[in-house]
Amino acid sequence: MRVLKTITASVCILFASQLYAAGVDLTGVGARAQALGNYRAIAEDWSAMYWNPAGLTQTKGWHAGASLEFITPTVGYTPATYESPVLGPGQQFSTLRYENTENEPKTFLTPAAGVYYTGEKWAFGLGFWAPFGLGATWDLMQESLYNPNYPMIEFEDDLKVIDIHPTVAYKLNDKLSVGAGLSLVYADIMIRKPNFTPNPVQGLLQVAVSPTFKETFGAANAMYVAGSIMGLQSTFADPTSHLLTEVDMQGDGMGFGFNFGIKYDLTESFSVGISGQVYNDVELEGTLTKDTYFAHMNDGGAAYSTVNGVLDSLQTLTAPAGGLQAIGIDPQAEGAMRGMYSGGLGGNPGVVKGNPVDIKADMPLPMRFGLGVAYKGIKNLLVSADVAWTQWSTWDVIAIEPVSEADADEAAELVENWEDGIRAGIGLEYALSKVKLRGGFYTEPRAAVTTTMTPAIPDVNRRNVIIVGLEIPLGLIKLHASYEKMFIGDLDFTEWQQNPEGTGYENLPGLYDMNVSMVMFGLDYDF
Repeated sequence: MRVLKTITASVCILFASQLYAAGVDLTGVGARAQALGNYRAIAEDWSAMYWNPAGLTQTKGWHAGASLEFITPTVGYTPATYESPVLGPGQQFSTLRYENTENEPKTFLTPAAGVYYTGEKWAFGLGFWAPFGLGATWDLMQESLYNPNYPMIEFEDDLKVIDIHPTVAYKLNDKLSVGAGLSLVYADIMIRKPNFTPNPVQGLLQVAVSPTFKETFGAANAMYVAGSIMGLQSTFADPTSHLLTEVDMQGDGMGFGFNFGIKYDLTESFSVGISGQVYNDVELEGTLTKDTYFAHMNDGGAAYSTVNGVLDSLQTLTAPAGGLQAIGIDPQAEGAMRGMYSGGLGGNPGVVKGNPVDIKADMPLPMRFGLGVAYKGIKNLLVSADVAWTQWSTWDVIAIEPVSEADADEAAELVENWEDGIRAGIGLEYALSKVKLRGGFYTEPRAAVTTTMTPAIPDVNRRNVIIVGLEIPLGLIKLHASYEKMFIGDLDFTEWQQNPEGTGYENLPGLYDMNVSMVMFGLDYDF
């Protein structure tokens, strides 16, 4: 059994500690669009390059604009207990804080901007924005109970995806326009997190009581070994029930994509907009480092000596049949068992530093398609509605591959198994003299699933979002502001999902709660 191999899939190139829309989606492009909650059927400023590029044909001459969003997310997490193969259900990781712990407070800034020119038929523009992003810092563990040398901040991640977007649009006639843009994508990623490997010594009891062991070595020997291991039950408890490995990954890469849009004015008052965004995979290159921390036992070496004694007895007993490997304990697993309890001996800090490994991975970005309508037949009032589908299922199983064949054993998979989602919303804009008041609402389901959810991706529940905003004109400049509040229900689940190798967990169950507020400012300028 390979009980030491950690989940190098912890190279969480997609981990998102703060979620602003489903998954890691950022829709903060254009303050007017954000205040309405949708924009595909309106799309009459620079942010049309993101929402629906066909809309650029609606104005004449040079135009520019920018927006800046301030996002303040708070996520709380209380771990669930787990079931030990030796001690049964209801066990706690003493290294985790069994209380509601919030992420370290941080405000994220999401900028976007664009400039474009519209002639009689053609329009050309250039914009940039961050379509996806994340970042957070967590202190979820009590390191002193396991190994005080483990870093105090255990979960840290940062993902930046920038889209540089040249765009062109063409007006076919007075009612119909089309547009398209090219996405030049740059991604920069950093992720650091612990991997919890179940204590390999716990597997000794299961080996000793297995029918194969009894048949090969006799029932009496099996009872002797089982009795010896059962005597170690207190040792199997936390903080040595799991081995901790810190996984640190950094990388960056480039990718491409495109978007397209169609805008059709059925009447002077009623418009329809259709748009879509498609990305290819972003090819990432970077490094992966894994540092293993053994339990820092302060018992004078009693647990270490006892585990060694059990292993020595097993080696003698199984020698005629080929030694420990005959019962599925390879040298790597044996080393983990012996080393796990040695951290407190002779002042040894119990840390095995790993060498950086060059890795590569293809990070998929989801497709999105949407349909919107807008109606302005009521005096001073604009009404818009929108529905959009996002292919979050593209984040299914992602291969992490070493660059060198010499590091082939570091190959792994990142398992997410996210689900596609549909966002629907409605927006209102009322012209009060020169000032415009705006309000919007949208709802969307979570993309993440409980079998792979961690505090790094707390996409905990459906979002119901209310937005208010306003516009103030100042000559050639229009100033915008909006406030957005997400209402997200708590999520409580208890099932731990082990990876197929049994060397760690693909999720961190427990009670999750989430609170997100956003403020956006923007301006438009007509040359």
